[in-house]
Amino acid sequence: MKRIYSILFFVLIIPVIYAGLAIAAEPKLVEKNISLGKVYADWEMYVPSLRISPDSTRMAFMARKGNKFAIIENGQISPTFDSIGKDTPIFSKDSKHVAYIAKKGAKWLIVHDGKEGERYDAVFVPVVSPDSKRMAYVAKEGDHQFVVVDGKKEKAYDYIVQKLNSPAFSPDSAHVAYVAMNGKKMFMVADSKKGTEYDVTSGPVYSLDSSRLGYIGKQGDKFVFVENNKAEPSYDEITVCSYSPDSRQVAYTAKKGKKWFMVTNGKEGPPYDGVAIAVFSRDSSRVAYLAVKGEKSLMVIDGQEGPTFTELGYLEFSPNSRHVAYSATDGKKGFMVVDGKAGTKYDAILVPLYSPDSAHLAYGAQKAGKWLVVRDGVEGNAYDKVTLPAFSPDSRRMFYMAQKDGKWRMVIDGKEGKDYDGVSIPAFSPDSKHLAYAALSGGAWFIVVDGEEASNRFVAIVKGTSLVFTDATHLHTLALANQGFVRYEIEIVK
Repeated sequence: MKRIYSILFFVLIIPVIYAGLAIAAEPKLVEKNISLGKVYADWEMYVPSLRISPDSTRMAFMARKGNKFAIIENGQISPTFDSIGKDTPIFSKDSKHVAYIAKKGAKWLIVHDGKEGERYDAVFVPVVSPDSKRMAYVAKEGDHQFVVVDGKKEKAYDYIVQKLNSPAFSPDSAHVAYVAMNGKKMFMVADSKKGTEYDVTSGPVYSLDSSRLGYIGKQGDKFVFVENNKAEPSYDEITVCSYSPDSRQVAYTAKKGKKWFMVTNGKEGPPYDGVAIAVFSRDSSRVAYLAVKGEKSLMVIDGQEGPTFTELGYLEFSPNSRHVAYSATDGKKGFMVVDGKAGTKYDAILVPLYSPDSAHLAYGAQKAGKWLVVRDGVEGNAYDKVTLPAFSPDSRRMFYMAQKDGKWRMVIDGKEGKDYDGVSIPAFSPDSKHLAYAALSGGAWFIVVDGEEASNRFVAIVKGTSLVFTDATHLHTLALANQGFVRYEIEIVK
């Protein structure tokens, strides 16, 4: 077991990331601290085990007292065990459930919401379904491994290949698939049914409507794409596959001889020296992928080849699927290509970001050794560093963090906020009227809402937490105060 760190080792302070400052009348902030339990002097916390629930209301971590281990969740200590498994505890996606691996004597088990499961020679990190109602995990007895789904042990095999996203739940939580091995053969097990054996298989990929399960299989020197246990024609190599958002299309990269091409719905595209994974637009009406010709790269969008460049970067369709942007490099200069037209050249360029209404496009760029944010083709001020920009839900506002002379500031709609030693976990209210973030000054963390600094000061904002708006005027996060961990709440009153 790795070394146990003291609970007073405050690695909990979050790294600096982008945030923002709202332009609004100064609000009145009504603050409240809710204790999540005291710091237990006789328990040592293992900091890497700290987990935060998705809604940032619960936190859990492993702790040790002498030769016994426990999970402390919101200040409540679990029964003690001989050990706690690596990479646990975990929270469900709805934040209502917590599970972890524990050891009693020579046996391991899963503890789910305080209830102990069956004991085995070994168990591995559980997987919770998207709807948070189901759970699956791999267990071992003797020389065999098997998957336990909803507490029921499935058929045993020589090995379960967990590194291949296995087991995996379908998006609707109704199905479970995983890759297993007997001897040197690999195969997909879907809803307890064993598929065709191959020398090698990829992990399971479900369509978003959960009706299609695809993976890649290799037999000898040939590869096939397999969907719902039916193999398509073989190729010399297949690498990655992806489904469209509407689940009606599937695309995968394939190689025949020395040439690569995209296979979409069983139809081969034109040959290239290389191709990358297909990217679909949100409405599934468009598809794009990177292709290589000799030493040049190009984007193939809706079946049409774009211009060639030295390198290509990240591609993004607008939310309404009408526009597409991607970063490119030609020689030593970088630029954004928007709807087929190359923009201003810079020393370096970051990823494109569309606003939710698709009306605006922003990205970071480097010019003469400085960084700036470009919005709709207009350059912002130059700084030592900038972070990725972010738009408000209503698309009317945009913010990013900028560093200058060792200090960080929030820039919103081109206007600079106050300097701090660091900022983190920004969040817009659902109505886009308020913007909150955490700031660091004088060695203490605090929350800033619409430019107004809250009065409470903290040792740290807990790593992995977020600022969560529950409605337009109420928000919360998790923090470490001198008296222990707290759920910190703010009400915005005008």
